[in-house]
Amino acid sequence: MDDSALCVAIIGAGLSGLALALALHQQGINTSVYEARDAPLDIGGGLMLTPNGLKVLEKLGIYQFLNTQGYNFDRIYFQDGDSGRILETIEYGGLKRHGIRALRTYRRTVLKELLAKTHEEGIPIHFGRKFTQIVSETDDNVTWEFADGTTETASLLIGADGIHSTVRRYLAPGVEPTFGSMAAIVAAIPTAQLELPKADLDDLNNASNANPLPGGIVVPKVGAFVIAPQTFSGDEVMITVQRAMSEATHGHWTDLDADKEALKALFRQNADRFPPMVQNAVRDTPHANLKIWPFYHIPRLNRWTSAQAPGGCGRVAILGDSAHALPPSAGQGVNQAFEDAYTFALVLGRLILNSSIQKPTNDQLQKTLYSWQLFRQARVDRVLDLNRQMDLRRMPGAPDKDITAMDSAFDWPFKIDFDAGVTECMESADVTL
Repeated sequence: MDDSALCVAIIGAGLSGLALALALHQQGINTSVYEARDAPLDIGGGLMLTPNGLKVLEKLGIYQFLNTQGYNFDRIYFQDGDSGRILETIEYGGLKRHGIRALRTYRRTVLKELLAKTHEEGIPIHFGRKFTQIVSETDDNVTWEFADGTTETASLLIGADGIHSTVRRYLAPGVEPTFGSMAAIVAAIPTAQLELPKADLDDLNNASNANPLPGGIVVPKVGAFVIAPQTFSGDEVMITVQRAMSEATHGHWTDLDADKEALKALFRQNADRFPPMVQNAVRDTPHANLKIWPFYHIPRLNRWTSAQAPGGCGRVAILGDSAHALPPSAGQGVNQAFEDAYTFALVLGRLILNSSIQKPTNDQLQKTLYSWQLFRQARVDRVLDLNRQMDLRRMPGAPDKDITAMDSAFDWPFKIDFDAGVTECMESADVTL
């Protein structure tokens, strides 16, 4: 480690870890990434990328590649399953309103582009290095150990290792993911299987279509099926339905996911109450394309750094799902993780620039990181309310009085001003430089 400059180590080469590495590199901060697996995790789940997350990817230099590898759209519709009436239209993107269209694509596609950009920038990624524990912290650095017994030292260690974060166990002992008593059953099928009217095929997202997509088909007191294209041409769609799950299912997801016939029955439940498009969608769901995704969240943490951990000096931090895993209802989980990564890097970069040194004191660093955490937590709290509103629209039996209009509810996350947010963090920290 170079003792004269800030050096950041990242645990986890997933979406948030790689985004953070690129953002730190842009700030001229020395960065290394360590991943427990021997290769990138190639998982095929879909992502809903909204303007706030896409603007981060644009600044990191990969949006131009993703733009042609997923489905671009502006709106999501909630449609009455009986009458076909559009109940609600939610703006998720658009060039005029947000400067960029929303995008649905595969997680593995985004990971591939982040990896390619990381290699292009020469940022070291060490695979097969499983983090196990923190060895020591001082006011200047942190030393940690890997499963093979070797150790490394850096100015900062950042846990971007997901909802089951090992790094989090150090700074928040005993805090584990909480099951939300709900799961999404997800399948991917060809769009042709929906048997949409021919006019729909010209522009699936057009409100004049009989069944505009992406959309939620809602039957009151029964629930909703959500159908969303996820390829550039729109020739494949994701179908998902949320189901209430008992506490007894917690910890048995591998078994549930393996029992595809039982999963298919759960997926098709009450489908006969829905219009033909939904019945067509669930008619044939190949086992390989059928998955269950349980909803978990992380209880609110007092600190995202180790400043209050036993023996901690604040040189260990977490972000993304490690700090605040969000259910997928509002499609903001990965987008908020990208915000975390980008603003974290900007805050560190601003701190270094303003202090005219490459390595701020621990006091300066901790005040700034805590201010950043408060800024990020405030946004996460608002997203949790959006999630609740989306859940009310998808789950059966929601009281109408609890559902509020969302025609402009998504303006605030999509119109984030990153520079203004970072300035707010620095002013709130009131760091003497």
